[in-house]
Amino acid sequence: MRIGIVLDNEFDNDHRVQKQIKQLVRAGHSVSVLCFDFGKKYKTYSKITVVRIPLHKTLKNVLILLNIRFPFYENLWTKHIHKFINSQNIEALHSHDLYMAKASKKGIKKSNKNIPLTLDLHENYPSAINSYQWATKGWRKWLVYPKKWYAKEFEYLNYANSIITLSTSFKNNLINRFPKLQQKIFATHPNLPDFESFQLFEKNLLPISFSSSLPTLFYFGVVAKRRGIIDILPWLELLLTEGLKFHLLIIGPLDKADANNFKNNINAPYLKNHSTYIPWADISLLPSYLKTIAVGLAPFEVNPQHNSGVANKLYQYMYGQIPILATACKAQKALLESAHCGLIYSDYPSFKVHLKKLINDIEYRKKLGVNGKKELLQLYKDGIDQDFLKLYAQV
Repeated sequence: MRIGIVLDNEFDNDHRVQKQIKQLVRAGHSVSVLCFDFGKKYKTYSKITVVRIPLHKTLKNVLILLNIRFPFYENLWTKHIHKFINSQNIEALHSHDLYMAKASKKGIKKSNKNIPLTLDLHENYPSAINSYQWATKGWRKWLVYPKKWYAKEFEYLNYANSIITLSTSFKNNLINRFPKLQQKIFATHPNLPDFESFQLFEKNLLPISFSSSLPTLFYFGVVAKRRGIIDILPWLELLLTEGLKFHLLIIGPLDKADANNFKNNINAPYLKNHSTYIPWADISLLPSYLKTIAVGLAPFEVNPQHNSGVANKLYQYMYGQIPILATACKAQKALLESAHCGLIYSDYPSFKVHLKKLINDIEYRKKLGVNGKKELLQLYKDGIDQDFLKLYAQV
């Protein structure tokens, strides 16, 4: 089958999408990708076709701001999607993220082809956009109107013939809220890392500059208040003042809206001497970093967005046999408790108790880490990251 992948971003560094495409190609499908070109130098691919839409990233961001009130972004994508379907002779369309559903459906209609649409939900989008500082603060909240997405959610879900979610619990949540979605075909696709790629990274890594003689706490991903990492920085400062010995390593881009808050906390008197912040590192370096880590942090705010699935960082920690300290977000709590690979905290006292246990008990850390890797290997063996392939076997 000729499958068209629609992604409103650059394609080359989206590891979830790259992994899915690799799986589709292995299953015998032909894949074409429609994505943005932000004027960079991009890779070339031998087994897939990539069609890129030239657009300045600043203009894209402006169009996103206007998206709920004006159809400029929707119309842009409708035009390119219908041309993409016809030029690539697409037989099934696979679009990523809720807000792309309407443009995808309109593009299919305009192409005059009756092809199915799969909507791939990377997150609980209405909840997510209502947690973004850029969308909810100041004048932008009146322009972005993030609360409108709660009313639009079912409309956009209903454009799809099939829906991919990060977890079974999120699928059940959608069906409970919108019973008519039972008529749709669902599949789950959790954020498991590409195991083969990670194994190659193990063999071909460049040396890394970071090192610490102290147990290292690690956070990998976007640095923002909604991710919880900023909220626990004062706790870590307090624990350092009490004599607990550790080093904090944070790798990931900083949300501009939270920049001042982050900088103020990371530069607290004790923490600034026991922390390292790296704005970006290629995913190929991650397995090497993991070898230096004592505890992986997953401090997400507990909300409907973070309850919708397990973040990829947890599976990455599990790959590196790293014990996890996490909040009680529904899906990640269930994973950690079933796999016995981490501890859950709800407040500062429980965070303190668990972190002290993990730092001071090396054998306990190793046990949790081994459990995590064992569970991850079982998930691969069970094929839970291949469930979505059934959507194209049934077409």
